[in-house]
Amino acid sequence: MKAAMSDVSNAQQQELQRLQRDIRQAVALHAAGNLAGAEKIYRSILASIPVQYDALHLLGVLRRQEGRLEEARELIEKALKSYPESAEAHCNLGAVLAALGRREEAVASFDKSLALNAEDAEVHYNRGTVLAELGRHEEALAGFDQALALRPDYARALYNRGGALSELSRFEEALASYERALALLPENVDLLNNRANALAVLGRFEEAIAGYDGVLARDPKNTQARENRAQALAAVQAMQGGQPA
Repeated sequence: MKAAMSDVSNAQQQELQRLQRDIRQAVALHAAGNLAGAEKIYRSILASIPVQYDALHLLGVLRRQEGRLEEARELIEKALKSYPESAEAHCNLGAVLAALGRREEAVASFDKSLALNAEDAEVHYNRGTVLAELGRHEEALAGFDQALALRPDYARALYNRGGALSELSRFEEALASYERALALLPENVDLLNNRANALAVLGRFEEAIAGYDGVLARDPKNTQARENRAQALAAVQAMQGGQPA
């Protein structure tokens, strides 16, 4: 009897090792951009173990990359039934729900992720981004601040923080946030444009014009920046009694 139990235990151990090896191989292919190769292994695992968490979750992530969002949602939800304590899967489900326009559900998924791991800056950022899309700018701002507390050099969080502050008419703070982001991404056209917009709202028109010039030097076809520059120039001329700036 003991020998038989040992044989079963060894067989189970070998099967587990094979499963782990297959998952590592699939993840490597996935990371390298070989989605077809990764999918083949994920599906092979699921053919044997239909509720295997890693294969379900990662195939869901793969489907999201392909833009097949409903399939991604279904797969990640199945993965969470197998392992409901996965902060990563809750985060990825939130991202899929947000892409599907189901923003309130996305926020709920991000909340579940943070309840399991409150130290993930990316989840705080994603949650803040969706809250901003919902018009809940104070809550969004708190999310971006949490992300930055965990990762002070998080340029996207600084950028979106500036947007939330602008929506709250806190333009001096928005300008400071954009400038912090530009220290990290000095060539980013969107950041340069938003900084110039904040300067214009603050009445610092000559600085705004210089900012729009910087945008147009990098993106000559940016019609919005060109129009905003013309408005800022008109404001300067008006202050100078109609004289050219």
